[in-house]
Amino acid sequence: MRAPLALSSFVVAALSACASPAPDAAESPAEPQVPARALGALSGPASWRGELPCADCAGVATTITLAPDGTFRRQAAYLGTNGGGDTILTDIGRWTHAAAGTRVDLRGSAEAPSHYAVDADGALRQLDLEGNDIVSDLDYRLAAVPEPFVVSHPSRLVAAFSYMADAASAVECRSGLVFPVDMSGEYRTVERGYGASGTKPGAPWVVRLKAHLDDRPAMEGDGTVLSLVVDSLLGGNPDDACEALRTQDAVAAHPWRLVALDGAEGPLPLPADNRATFQWDRTEGRFAGNSGCNRYSASGLLRGTALAAGPAIGTKMACLSPEANAVETRLLALLAAQPSLRLQADTLVFSDGPADVARWVRQ
Repeated sequence: MRAPLALSSFVVAALSACASPAPDAAESPAEPQVPARALGALSGPASWRGELPCADCAGVATTITLAPDGTFRRQAAYLGTNGGGDTILTDIGRWTHAAAGTRVDLRGSAEAPSHYAVDADGALRQLDLEGNDIVSDLDYRLAAVPEPFVVSHPSRLVAAFSYMADAASAVECRSGLVFPVDMSGEYRTVERGYGASGTKPGAPWVVRLKAHLDDRPAMEGDGTVLSLVVDSLLGGNPDDACEALRTQDAVAAHPWRLVALDGAEGPLPLPADNRATFQWDRTEGRFAGNSGCNRYSASGLLRGTALAAGPAIGTKMACLSPEANAVETRLLALLAAQPSLRLQADTLVFSDGPADVARWVRQ
């Protein structure tokens, strides 16, 4: 049985001889960059590589690169397919660590989330689609490698493209990541399709793209910015489901009540009369609610599914308990930290980088 990686959401390109070269046998093995179960404290991008089992090909040469900001890139080369060539599949998205750092969950442009256990030696071991161990004598482990691997092969994406005032951006629909779109490659084809679709300037147009990420010159100032480069437009379809847009709609539709919050040392106890709430007024561009003791308000919006808020203003009542004070301090700091948001059933989850730190239910 093929390792449980979703094929249909990746870009497929038939190439030859794309397996990573084996290291020189004379070289001593390098120490892994990432120690066991320290994924929540990455100082920079880190990569894992290995060859996973495959039922109908020679193997799946897989590389995963995790970044400290909670984003990832993955490349899987299905070896010996398409008449002897190889098939490369890539995706991008967000990752979080769970179960006290012993598991990582990847949610990206692939159709379904994928899960990996963190073994005691720092290797990642692939789990099944439900996050359970795969019962097999085959090797499903990816070993940490000393240098981060940059995945630049094109991915097949569903994205919400928007254009206004000579600037274009795209939200990757499953992860909610947002990127500026570089005006090279097949960009003009997308811009023409956007205009022909009748979409209002600045509003999202859901499209299917083949695209890759690359550092391109920033539109303002010096330096570069990670940008989406369009390789081809596969089609525009306003009926395509865009999970990131659905998340925005859900966040705006209801006020939310805090039910769990983590601090630097772990879960914070919520007071018995916990009043912490969160609400986004999309029309006014404001976040507001109760921070535990006081009312607060801040200008802001969602960039994809990342919260971007200005400085919060609020009332100045003193908290009557240490628990309420700790919740208020942590919550206001979290709102300023640009957390990413996702829906998990009926729960709204805030993630700070790769860590899930707050859970909310509908008020």
